[in-house]
Amino acid sequence: MYVSMTGFSRSQMQTSWGTLSMEISSVNHRYQEISVRLPREFASWEPWFHQKLRKLFRRGKVQMRLEVLWAQSFKTGRVNREVLLSYCSELLELRRGLALPLALNVEQVASFPGVLDLPRFDDEEDSQSVEAVFDELLTNAAASWQKMRETEGAHLCDEVLSHLAELERLAAEIEERWLPTRDTAFAAMRARVSEALEKMGEKLEESRYMQEIVLLTDKWDVSEELARLKSHAAKFRSTGEDRESTGRKLDFIVQEMNREVNTLDSKVADADIRWLAVDAKACLERIREQIQNLE
Repeated sequence: MYVSMTGFSRSQMQTSWGTLSMEISSVNHRYQEISVRLPREFASWEPWFHQKLRKLFRRGKVQMRLEVLWAQSFKTGRVNREVLLSYCSELLELRRGLALPLALNVEQVASFPGVLDLPRFDDEEDSQSVEAVFDELLTNAAASWQKMRETEGAHLCDEVLSHLAELERLAAEIEERWLPTRDTAFAAMRARVSEALEKMGEKLEESRYMQEIVLLTDKWDVSEELARLKSHAAKFRSTGEDRESTGRKLDFIVQEMNREVNTLDSKVADADIRWLAVDAKACLERIREQIQNLE
């Protein structure tokens, strides 16, 4: 299945606390990497989001961001009178010791840490309700994100399969040209060997002569490389049809196909066939560029 590593989604939800907005974005990455950004009121939920996101994809760099537009009742902090009075008592004592005026600016003291109680979700009932909200919000955002990745993957699939069809055409043309070229090359080599032996005034036994011919032809016979290239291309197609994402597997298969083409290119001396091999390498490189975007 062709699934792109690149995607984006945004989901919103209304709650009694306010409006929650979640964004999920992803880009290409060799491994699985997750980044979660939460308001400080929900900082303790970061491991929960990591665990959920880890199950949604195999590789790529995913960033999830949650923003909250607090309702008025939650946005307004509540003054903790005990903490405020404690701060004031300490400050007055210090001023007396330093012989400073005893006047205090209560508004400034109210900005000290702990004086204003911000929204908190500490008890078990709140935790359960928060988890239900987060689960629904993440499910909606993840579904939209996955749909976008699959849509992009379908476009990549069309592109990759068109290049694969071109590669198969090139392999068939190489094979078509190679068969007559092979026979011509064999005859020419035999004639050159015979001519060289005649000039030296020597004669080689027929069995020994054929043995040497076989050894030489094995070094530049490309029938096995062409057969393996066809097999790899067929495996590439079937792997892309698997239900699971297969970007990494396809990358390995392309490496194997590239190895066969390189070996073929090094064996053949025919100029036309070598140019076809160059075209095949370029085709494989275009396939590789596209599947680098697949999960």
